[in-house]
Amino acid sequence: MFKASVSDAKLWKSLLGAILTLIEEADFNATPDGIRLRAMDPAHVAMVDFEWQKDAFEEYTCIEPMKIRVRLASMLRLLKRVGSDEVLEMLYDDKTRKLNLTLKAKMIRKFTMPTLDPAQEEVPTPKITFNAKMKLTTAILRDIVEDVEAVSDNINLEVTSDKFIAAATTALSSATIEMEKGNENLLELEAKEPSKATYSLNYLSQITKAGAATAELVTVDFSTNMPIRLAFDVPQQGRLMYYLAPRLEATTETSGGAL
Repeated sequence: MFKASVSDAKLWKSLLGAILTLIEEADFNATPDGIRLRAMDPAHVAMVDFEWQKDAFEEYTCIEPMKIRVRLASMLRLLKRVGSDEVLEMLYDDKTRKLNLTLKAKMIRKFTMPTLDPAQEEVPTPKITFNAKMKLTTAILRDIVEDVEAVSDNINLEVTSDKFIAAATTALSSATIEMEKGNENLLELEAKEPSKATYSLNYLSQITKAGAATAELVTVDFSTNMPIRLAFDVPQQGRLMYYLAPRLEATTETSGGAL
């Protein structure tokens, strides 16, 4: 049996939208401790890692571990008109394999949606050593990405002991954004060693927009020519993280890495 109640249905909708930026179908692993999801995009370039602990729910019951696979777009359509004052109750019927959604506020709205066959393979957590770390507002990160996006499809990130640099260069134009340690929007800056890497803006733009809808702060970790991790500080006891492989320009200009 699985039953859960979310006090802020609009936040849950935003989190589903953030996950949908990478994957269309999701396996929610429900356990007595909460819900988690870890999945890669079809190209294996990016990964989303989501967790919502038991204590983050208003009510939560899960007797034994189970997987509930849904089409995210289908669930979001049912939650399209949800308000922040509504409570969302989710009940999974393992006999009919349907997920029942109930929205409660000034009136009670009920929806039922089918579930899918769960995937057989579990996606492992990437084992990566990060040498650079910074914490900044999601609004500033989104501004940086949008500024660089006007110039190129890729973004070069660089962190030293006292500075963060985001840049892009093409044959015709360039863009450079710098933030020094102590900037009010750069809350933390650490570098075990100077680090520099290039990432696809096609992915990073979607991730930052999705994350900005769920959190005000983001922690960014990366190392030279290694995957980047973006951990968004979602409210309550939740976790929303993304991993993105670097662009490897040593092979061709359009080449990309994989996780």
